[in-house]
Amino acid sequence: MSFFGPTATPVLNEASSPTIRRALQRARVVGNFVTVQAIVQLIGFLAGILLVRRLEQREYAYFTITNSMQGTINLLADIGISIGLVSIGSRVWHDRHRFGELINTALHMRRKLGGIAIIVVTPVLYFMLVKNGAPVAYVIVLVIILLFGLVMQFSVGVLSVVPRLRSDVSKIQLIDLTGALARLLLLIAIMFVFLDAAVAIAASSVAITLQYFMLRRYTAGVIDLHAHENADDRRAIHGFIRNQAANTIFFCFQGQITVFLISLFARQASSVAEVGALGRLAMIFVVINNLLTNVFVPAFARCQDKRRLRWQYAVILGAVGGFSLLVVCGAAFFPNEFLLVLGNKYAHLQRELLFMVGASVLSALSGTIWALNASKAWITGSWLYIPLTLATQLALIPVTDFSRVTDVLIFNLISNLPSLLLNLVLSYRGFRSFAAASA
Repeated sequence: MSFFGPTATPVLNEASSPTIRRALQRARVVGNFVTVQAIVQLIGFLAGILLVRRLEQREYAYFTITNSMQGTINLLADIGISIGLVSIGSRVWHDRHRFGELINTALHMRRKLGGIAIIVVTPVLYFMLVKNGAPVAYVIVLVIILLFGLVMQFSVGVLSVVPRLRSDVSKIQLIDLTGALARLLLLIAIMFVFLDAAVAIAASSVAITLQYFMLRRYTAGVIDLHAHENADDRRAIHGFIRNQAANTIFFCFQGQITVFLISLFARQASSVAEVGALGRLAMIFVVINNLLTNVFVPAFARCQDKRRLRWQYAVILGAVGGFSLLVVCGAAFFPNEFLLVLGNKYAHLQRELLFMVGASVLSALSGTIWALNASKAWITGSWLYIPLTLATQLALIPVTDFSRVTDVLIFNLISNLPSLLLNLVLSYRGFRSFAAASA
């Protein structure tokens, strides 16, 4: 049985050899992808550590705030669109013209949502930067650089679905590697002259622009980029947007709640820098996220066999859970080794490290289950995430000192529990409905 698609049942000798060859080929694909992604994330990690070590704590605080709000805007621009892309695209990816209609429809919708998100979030970004001591002129420069990168990122988020659904792993690897390497080389070249938060954000914007042009050239060769928008796709994606709007908006701000709270209540910008620096260590989970996004989730989305679907789910979740356990144990028993890479400015954060890693583990597990659920549109009832999380946080408010990094990290860790539990329930219900439909 192949993880990625239907295969013949192994019997004997010649009958089983094609199945074994396909399984080995798939294993090589996954192994190669993991290797390249590890290199990509190592490059990204080096770039991040370079910023942690070279930037003054105040500048790193500005970078952390700006980068966090960039993620928020990007997620708000996506409300339900990626779910619709994968759900509809898994059925039409083989049709060049039809796939082009879907991509162009999604591009238009994402740019429109992105414009709204920019209008809403930019004032929040301005307030947080000024609150932490950034001069107004500098804030304006940061915002302009950020918006340039976001315009490119909106398109990249849609176009990247094309190689993913076509399982063109080598192209995904090339684009990811090029972007990561370009950012690192830019930072290395610039840091000997001048390096601040604006330069760091600009390097990221240049890298994402390079990735956009590579993706644009690739997609032009495999789909019809001149296809008109499809009204049925628009209606279907609007349905996903309506279903996910409240949940996604809440999740966007919830995902940045640590930075937001520490920016709002901390007495000095160094606290924001500490949270941002610890967050760099959580990049270890990005390899898993990219592997899921580009290899396993598309395969899970295409699978229509209920037995193989359960097996895929168990293997994916078990692998992420096992890796997460190793990371938690490493942070608990070897905190100094983890913190060594951040430099002397952050060497005192042993206790905070464990809470940050714990929150990252819960987020990774929850995100994994959510990605699998979303690929099958098992998301009805996901809105319960909002009241469950709010109830948890309201219960924590009386015992939390939001001016302390440790308390904010504990608050964030416990806030991740409702999402994990709810996604497990949605998976259970999704498998039940899938089995009934198959029967």
